[in-house]
Amino acid sequence: MTNVDIKECYKKVPESVVISELSEISIENWQMEWDQTTKGKITKEYFPVVADKLNMRINITHNFTSVVTGHGNIRSYLHRFKTIETPTCPCGTKDQTIDHLLFESELLNKGTDSLKSTVLKTDIWPISKNRLIRKHFKIFAKFTNEISFNKLNKVLNPSYQVD
Repeated sequence: MTNVDIKECYKKVPESVVISELSEISIENWQMEWDQTTKGKITKEYFPVVADKLNMRINITHNFTSVVTGHGNIRSYLHRFKTIETPTCPCGTKDQTIDHLLFESELLNKGTDSLKSTVLKTDIWPISKNRLIRKHFKIFAKFTNEISFNKLNKVLNPSYQVD
């Protein structure tokens, strides 16, 4: 039997079904790769399920991306690449990581207090990053977009500037 001898049966399946099934397979493959990779640790905490992220409408901003990836103008990230001498947060207590900024740093009290009080109306604090982004996205996005990383980092080093 050759390929020429095979009956054409694909015409019986609507194109929309084929596209839908291919999409599901692609998302499943993407999820398997996402689960297996050792990269993107911080992002995985916010978006452990690829399909959930794909269903969200997110206005991507520089600050939002910095927070959900841990990359950008964050002292622990900059120190990792030898751009700055110390990863210590200007508040002086710990390294400036996303977790520190979100849950501990006194320098973001106004924004964190607003975020925390909104979350506490229906949830516990501290909250998982995945639940935070799924259930409290609007206030979380507002919080991230109000962070001024340059101002935060100038407190410790007045000559510090990363754009």
